[in-house]
Amino acid sequence: MAFEPNIELLSLREAAELSPYSAEYLNLLCRKGKLKATKIGRDWLITKADLFEYLRKQHTESRSRLAELSKYINLLM
Repeated sequence: MAFEPNIELLSLREAAELSPYSAEYLNLLCRKGKLKATKIGRDWLITKADLFEYLRKQHTESRSRLAELSKYINLLM
């Protein structure tokens, strides 16, 4: 992955400070390919835009799952 010269890169520790996830969990997401990242040496680097896109996607998916579950809960009541 090539980065633009003025794109802000974050270490996973920095990304963890901006998200609800730990650096260890972000590392797992990078290794699994679920979070766009580039490994340089031993360190994963991500862009702030990619981090926020992942967070937005997770938020949207969780709202969708919650809406689906609420349908089933209403059927049980």
